[in-house]
Amino acid sequence: MTAAAVTRRVASVAVLLAAATLLTTGCGSDGGGGGGKPTGEGRSTSAARNAATRPPDGQATSGTFNSSDIGWIQLMIAMDDQAALLLGLVPDHSSDAGVEKWAKLVAADYRGELVQLRELLSRAGVPDTNPHQGHDMPGMVTEDELRTIEGTKGAAFDALFLAAMREHLDQAAKIAHSARSAGTDPATKKLAASVEKTSLTWRARLLKATSGRP
Repeated sequence: MTAAAVTRRVASVAVLLAAATLLTTGCGSDGGGGGGKPTGEGRSTSAARNAATRPPDGQATSGTFNSSDIGWIQLMIAMDDQAALLLGLVPDHSSDAGVEKWAKLVAADYRGELVQLRELLSRAGVPDTNPHQGHDMPGMVTEDELRTIEGTKGAAFDALFLAAMREHLDQAAKIAHSARSAGTDPATKKLAASVEKTSLTWRARLLKATSGRP
């Protein structure tokens, strides 16, 4: 993947939710095609939600959780884990004090968010494994992207870092919004609401970081 590809990936929320569930059944990372992200053409939100609420093969839900709850939790853990690795590059690669301050605050927030997500996963009785390992999905910072961005410094790093984080935050807010209506577990829906709000907040603050304001 080229560095320019970091800024070009767009997909529908419906496909993300469907993928969050379907990938827990062990589907291939390349989608049977060229390894790109799903585009979502021809898929409706209602159809994706119906697919997302069917329990995946081999994965039982527990208590108040349905498969959409679990699919969202697993997807957010995978996305946040990768974003945390990207955020960890900032101190040694960024040349912008505003970006560094913003990244430090977001990294701290994600550490707390990941604790809550993993607590929910444990309460649901689902193993803490990553069904999205190696998958190229909207909002996911891939290993290829990490290597590309890690190979840059200064203004070049900041541009790629901010593009990747914009996509991550935008997708995190969208899938959290959808998870609030597709899920059934009250605590998961509450966390999804929090993730949506904080993702939008960090996205707005990122705009200030890019212009050098605190």
